[in-house]
Amino acid sequence: MSSLTEPFPVKLNVRGVECPVNSGFRTVLRCYEVQGKSKELSTGQLSEILRLFYLGRRSFTEEHISKMFWFFACGREKEKKKFPRKTAGVNNKQPFDFVTDADLIYAGFMQQYGIDLQEEDMHWWKFMILLENLGADTRLQKVMEYRTIDTLSKNLSKEQRKFYQAMQRYYGLDNAPVGKDQRLRKIEEALLNGGDVSGILKGLE
Repeated sequence: MSSLTEPFPVKLNVRGVECPVNSGFRTVLRCYEVQGKSKELSTGQLSEILRLFYLGRRSFTEEHISKMFWFFACGREKEKKKFPRKTAGVNNKQPFDFVTDADLIYAGFMQQYGIDLQEEDMHWWKFMILLENLGADTRLQKVMEYRTIDTLSKNLSKEQRKFYQAMQRYYGLDNAPVGKDQRLRKIEEALLNGGDVSGILKGLE
C-alpha cells in the first residue's frame, strides 16, 4: 500500500472480521518491551502482546498473530533482493534500539519535525516513516553511522578506521555497558564541534 493514497490502518481484517487495534507507536513499543531481549516469544509474552495490540479481544488465531506482525512491519513485504551492504560500506550490526536510543529518538523528532513525542501518540507507521527519514544532522543518525560503518572498508584511512572502531566500542549495542572513556569523550566532543581528532586517535594505537 502507498502512504500517499491510502490511510494508515486502525483495523485489521481477520477471517472477514474487522478487528480494531491499538495503532499508536507507544503500544507497539510496549509490545517490543514485553519481548525484551528474548530471541523467541514465549506463550505468555505472545498472549500479553496480542492483548495489548487488539482492542477488546481475548481469543486469537494464527491469522491474528500473522496480521499483527504484518502491522508491526508497517505492511512491508520482505525484501526480494539482498542489499549490497559491503558495496555500501556498512556492516550487519543493529543500527538502533528503541530503549537504548529513546532520548536520541525523542530529540531527533523535536529537532527535525518539531514533534514532542511526549504529547503525541502518532500512528506506528507514521512514526516509523519519520524515524527512518531523520536527517544526517540529528545525533541519532550520527550514532547509527558509527554502529554500521564497515571498519574493514578499504575506503577508510588508518585514522578513520581507528576512529570508527573506537566509536563502535563506545556506542555498540552488542557491547557490555562501559563508563565513558576520557579519550572517547574527547573524540566525541571534537567530532561534534568540527575539531581535529588526529591527535587523539594516536593514543588509540
